[in-house]
Amino acid sequence: MAQKPDGKPAGTQRVTFTKPAAERIARVVRHVEGGDRDGGPLTFGARVGEANAKVFRVCTFTGAWAIGASKVVTFRGVTTTPNTVAAVNLFFPFPAPASATDCAIAKEGTAWYLIDVPFETATAVFVGATSSTSVMTDVELSASLNTNACTISIGKTLVTTSVTIVSSTFTATFARLKA
Repeated sequence: MAQKPDGKPAGTQRVTFTKPAAERIARVVRHVEGGDRDGGPLTFGARVGEANAKVFRVCTFTGAWAIGASKVVTFRGVTTTPNTVAAVNLFFPFPAPASATDCAIAKEGTAWYLIDVPFETATAVFVGATSSTSVMTDVELSASLNTNACTISIGKTLVTTSVTIVSSTFTATFARLKA
């Protein structure tokens, strides 16, 4: 009995073609029959799901991930088991995140490899020019009573500090591994 590509038996239902599809198949058959019969057989590219197909998945992982190390990752959105695979990190060390974090993996042959982790941006403000000045921040008062001379003396002290005034800034944005 005929088999499907997955090895299961093929059904015996009738195959039907649309008229354009039948004409296209007929043109190909006529072309092949009129051509060089010593030529090689027709070859077709890889089908989806074959061993040499590339597969991309989004997963989560926890803990630090060193270069060259394998880690078990969990497929996002897959609740049936198996929903984990071991993937290898070939590119950069990743510190332990505070909680599970997303990553992207790809399958080459039968092995899974880490291909991406989240990045975050940080913006820093840099000072371009400054000036300094003194400003009064407080006044300290003191008083004393002289009972012999029947006088009151009042003293004051001004408290100042130096203040830096920023007169020019610029910003820069950096990308870093999100951890």
